[in-house]
Amino acid sequence: MTLVIVSATVVAADQAEAATPQSVAVESTIGTDRVVTLTVTCNASSSCAGSLTLKLSTGGTKTLSYSIAKRASKTLNWTLTQKDYTNFTTKRTAILTASGKTTKPSKTTLSKTATLKVASAKLALSTKTYAVGTGRSVPLAVQCSSSSGCAAKVDLRLAGNTVTKATVKAAKGKATVKLTLPAASYNKLTTAGAKYTVVISESKPDAISHSTSVTLRKTKPVSTPTPTPTATPKPTATPTATPTATPRALSKAYTQRNWTPTAYDTCSAELHASYRVLGPDGKYYPTWHPATATDPTTGLTCTFGHEHGADPANSDIAEWVAERYAPADLMRGEPTGLPFGYVSEVLDSYIQDGEHDHSTMSMRHEDNGGHKVFVANNVKMLDADNDWLKLADGTQLECDYLIKQHQGSHSPDATSNNAHETLFASRCNDGTEIITTMFSRFGNPNEIFSTCATNTAIATVGSTLPEGDGGRRIIPTLDCVEENPTDWSLYELWEGASKVETTDGQVLASFDPWYGVRNPSRMYDAMASTSTTNAVSRPLALAWLATGAATDYFWAGLSAFDPFDYQDPRSPFDGAQRDFYLGDLKLTSPGATDVVYSDPYGGGANSTETTGSIKQLIKPGSVLGTVSLARQKFDSKADYGKNNGVHAPN
Repeated sequence: MTLVIVSATVVAADQAEAATPQSVAVESTIGTDRVVTLTVTCNASSSCAGSLTLKLSTGGTKTLSYSIAKRASKTLNWTLTQKDYTNFTTKRTAILTASGKTTKPSKTTLSKTATLKVASAKLALSTKTYAVGTGRSVPLAVQCSSSSGCAAKVDLRLAGNTVTKATVKAAKGKATVKLTLPAASYNKLTTAGAKYTVVISESKPDAISHSTSVTLRKTKPVSTPTPTPTATPKPTATPTATPTATPRALSKAYTQRNWTPTAYDTCSAELHASYRVLGPDGKYYPTWHPATATDPTTGLTCTFGHEHGADPANSDIAEWVAERYAPADLMRGEPTGLPFGYVSEVLDSYIQDGEHDHSTMSMRHEDNGGHKVFVANNVKMLDADNDWLKLADGTQLECDYLIKQHQGSHSPDATSNNAHETLFASRCNDGTEIITTMFSRFGNPNEIFSTCATNTAIATVGSTLPEGDGGRRIIPTLDCVEENPTDWSLYELWEGASKVETTDGQVLASFDPWYGVRNPSRMYDAMASTSTTNAVSRPLALAWLATGAATDYFWAGLSAFDPFDYQDPRSPFDGAQRDFYLGDLKLTSPGATDVVYSDPYGGGANSTETTGSIKQLIKPGSVLGTVSLARQKFDSKADYGKNNGVHAPN
């Protein structure tokens, strides 16, 4: 990294005062974190204080205040908006003007300029072909070109899915990043090789993300020569044709409900469509992807404007779950993972089943952005009395969870509809295993509860979905938030109550996670609703009121004199601050195979697969089964929309 050191020109506010010995150093590059960095140094024998107003020639302005101890330095950071950063990267360079006033040790003015440029990658692959042996090790050879060293996260991906990852800290020169392929990935590898993508997300010297294609091939086994056989040679067999993969079908979630960019987004629909996996039915579905990616046409970071929560690759059971959702005829190299919208596809088949009459059921399709992933590893389990649960040998009972829940928090949909797609998976060290997917129902349709009156149901309209089995949807209401514009009145909480049960009502599995949204972009608006429609208002709009009633930290810094649209990435209400609560998990053995087939709502479970049925894995362990569990909260400070272009609708 090159630093441009600028000695600030000082103009005395009073000729009798001595000039203030302060200087400013400007970092000459801006990375994908969009941060402009300055260092102010106080060379005086007493402390320094003041403020700097920064302006970028390509757009953007910011005022930063500082207070520095004598003969010390302080770093000031300015994070550009996504729009200003995009304008900057388009031009590649910009002039930064810093002007300000000092208040200590004397009052003076400062004025200087510096040229900034887009940060360039400092860590690169020096070898792009690797032979992988039985140890499954991939020693990536990299080269660091920064004199101050490099630090980065390295992801090895196949078809957009993370296969394995590692971190690297390297001094200038050559280094090695040690990756290990999962067993399943290694088993699919051939001696002919396959193309993978290495994504390097640098944090030092600058935040910059880039990708490179590499070839991995399995090492050819070394064979010992054998004597030439003396037996009579057999007739040469006629060679059979090499099987070819059948073209895969596309799901409705992929073709009809996939994401398209808004005016605030810089990634293309085609790039988004490249993140896909095969579902159990052999169709392609959208899946998890990061909120930003490298646009292959420009090499620059682009934004999707929405996020899908935690990276499922961080789950200890990700590979196990992916294998369960892969089609039976999976070919080598085909992508697997979490299929978004699979239950909707099955429900369509279930309704249209010619052998049984399900015509009274309603189809249900949900938007792409609402699919959210939750990960919890090594959860120490507590019973309802908050006592630790242990195995027979005294070992602490621990479980891993990987959950995908559709939870949109921007539209009127959830004000009426109670059924939302769930994928719930858990594996524990007592032998418990569960992988289910269904439409979970959060309370009843056409009924919500307000954050100001959590026990009083509010009647809504528009849904034809089935009744629930418990739970509820607590959604902020305009009257509540207007009266109490705080984070608690805006907190949206969905309380689940899901189960897999047989036709005769035997419950094979039940679980009741809760999902919270701390900054939804909607409030139910009873006054604007009609007898046939539900209306929503925007929390952001409260900031534009002349009364300035909304002063909680969510609204802090928003000015009625500078309004913008609720979909703007500047809005603090993007639905990306989410937490979740794990509660009960009760299982009963369904039989010898631990597998049943249910309808899309988890009902009618039996051992026979039929049109429109979903495969559910249910295996009780030695401890978990009917014991009640304590409710535990996770991700209380998670924010998946921080400085990455995420905005409503999300």
